Amino acid sequence: MKKAILIVLGLSVLASMAAAAEFRVGLKASFFSSENSTFRDVYGSAFKIGLEGGLPIAESFSVWAGLDYVHKTGALTLTQEETKVTLIPLSAGVRYEIPSGDKLRFHVGVGIQEVFFTEDSVLGTTHESALGFIAKAGGVYRLTDAVGAGVFVAWSTCKMTHESVDFKVGGIDFGGTVEIRF
Repeated sequence: MKKAILIVLGLSVLASMAAAAEFRVGLKASFFSSENSTFRDVYGSAFKIGLEGGLPIAESFSVWAGLDYVHKTGALTLTQEETKVTLIPLSAGVRYEIPSGDKLRFHVGVGIQEVFFTEDSVLGTTHESALGFIAKAGGVYRLTDAVGAGVFVAWSTCKMTHESVDFKVGGIDFGGTVEIRF
């Protein structure tokens, strides 16, 4: 129930931000590499997709909220049997924007994220969620007054516990985004 409430709350924040002036929404895709060596051994790197919305709150500062999705199939390290993992980070934070001319804008941001983790293998199914942190930096080039394209790097960390075993599900992302400003 907690997960459903957080997802609805996050989507509500994005919807309310959409009604405001100067709202931006972006579609992003990235290459994700986990900070957990076992995760990397089982799944390798993964493709991540997501949505992000932002709203200016002061000169050069904005708040943002985002939802990402990772699904990957791997092989257990000892038996080589198939296993699947799904990560859904729901993030929110503050971003500082640094204009560089008329069309280029750099940014750095920090935030928190609730990460929903599901792993399904012959050993069983694991469902966990936990609160973590995220930091990111990037730049966006305005193609038109409303549309921009950019690149970013993000680092996240999130510690979870399942049956007295601690593990981390964060990592580093290198990706690109397409933004639309309203």
